[in-house]
Amino acid sequence: MDPRFLRTFVRVVRLGSFSAAARELGYTQSAVSQHIAVLEGDVGVPLLTRRPVGVTEAGARLLEHAEGILLRLDAARADVTRVASG
Repeated sequence: MDPRFLRTFVRVVRLGSFSAAARELGYTQSAVSQHIAVLEGDVGVPLLTRRPVGVTEAGARLLEHAEGILLRLDAARADVTRVASG
């Protein structure tokens, strides 16, 4: 799973909108849709409902993991940056 797609997924769920997530993340709405489609293809199940946007049961389970994964990635990035800067 690509962390960028996980971040996009989390923002769509939190904001309840593909367009709002696109604005916040600096993507086009089409790019956000593509991110979600690739992520759904990767896990093999729908993660979101469309019109209105909602999270499926599988999406809710992924959301629980995604937030922790993203926090760990951010912590790892910060740790490596700290070490690199001496």
